Amino acid sequence: MSKFSYRVLLLALLVLITSLFSACSTEPKEPVQVEDDQSILGTFGQIRVFAASEKKGIKAIEAAFKRIQYVEDTMSTSVNDSDVHQINQAAGEASVKVAPETIKVIEAGIKYHQITGGRFNILLGSLIELWGIGKPHQKVPTDVEIDEARKHIDIQQIEITNNKVHLKDSDMLMDLGGIAKGYAVDEAVKVLKDHGVKSGFVNMGGDVYAIGSKPDGSPWYIGVQNPIIGANNSIIRVPLVDRSIVTSGDYERYFVENGERYHHIIDPATGKPSRKQLVSVTILSDKGMDGDALSTAVFVMGLEEGLAFIEAQEGIDAILITKDKEVYVTTGIKDQIEIIDNQFKIAN
Repeated sequence: MSKFSYRVLLLALLVLITSLFSACSTEPKEPVQVEDDQSILGTFGQIRVFAASEKKGIKAIEAAFKRIQYVEDTMSTSVNDSDVHQINQAAGEASVKVAPETIKVIEAGIKYHQITGGRFNILLGSLIELWGIGKPHQKVPTDVEIDEARKHIDIQQIEITNNKVHLKDSDMLMDLGGIAKGYAVDEAVKVLKDHGVKSGFVNMGGDVYAIGSKPDGSPWYIGVQNPIIGANNSIIRVPLVDRSIVTSGDYERYFVENGERYHHIIDPATGKPSRKQLVSVTILSDKGMDGDALSTAVFVMGLEEGLAFIEAQEGIDAILITKDKEVYVTTGIKDQIEIIDNQFKIAN
């Protein structure tokens, strides 16, 4: 071998070795935090992700919000020509062909009605409209009006055949508001994961899903809001990894008439706002749709029945707060939560 050939070979080996060392010593690129907020689903929506690049993060978030908007346009009672709006318009007269997603959510609503003993009901529209809480016509209806509206909440009056839905009672109104937001969060999480997101969160007005853990491997910490009206602090800190957390409380939407406060969580058994000792129910679950439905149902059940009910559900945990600022926690998360407001005490 000539000296020239030898030098060329040596140089090539040095370049190869240098490249190998460089490849071995290169640290993984830090993920980029990307965030966007939008008014959607009648609330404040926030999505934060950690992505390989800002461009990829923006693309993932845009796709997630687009999916949420689709759910709202398809299932909101207040959107003209939505599936639910059309179902209500045709009540007692005709079946309406709807999207497969709408069928899925309606069937889930029927399931939750069954397992909660009727405490969760997607056919409370007549009562919700009668009370009008949060709307210009809100008022305390008469007992006669309430009794009449309660005649039109029978879940058996839903008929589903071949992607068509029919409400057999012409005075019946479907309202998926107690479940569709959780479904929208679940769908947004699917979209983000399909875009390669492994860390982040979706927050739709308190319906939160934590995707994976933080980039440093630690869990996301989500606060449970103080249920005292006028307070704006968190009272409990909960660690989350690939889990949903949803809270329902009597402080969220209400009005006051003749010195008495009336909140938006209606008890189907009475047709009136639930008057149990609870002021807040937080559900932790693998799916936001579960948390949405069960937080409402448990609030209506009350403390003892609600706590026992959740303890019997696999993969579901709960935090129940009473008017006396007592906190009751299911056994699955009792050792994980942290009280950060000493006005509240764990009672069990």
